[in-house]
Amino acid sequence: MWGDVSEQLPREQGQDPPLRSLKPLLEKRRRARINASLRQLKGLILPLLGRESSHYSKLEKADILEMTVRFLQELPASSCAEAAPGE
Repeated sequence: MWGDVSEQLPREQGQDPPLRSLKPLLEKRRRARINASLRQLKGLILPLLGRESSHYSKLEKADILEMTVRFLQELPASSCAEAAPGE
């Protein structure tokens, strides 16, 4: 989904960089993906809960996840069955 790591990373003089120098870069990209997904999730969940995004601009990541879990738990079982891929 995100492609091969070696394709995305810059190479120095045609040599593969050592793994320890890749770790901070990989961690930075992982965190960026998590944060981007959380921003998207926040943008999706707030309107479904009937809340305006302007009032919730400083929500913590844990709050966004908790709100999403509660919302999904409260969905009727029939809604979940319709949203699930067919067998």
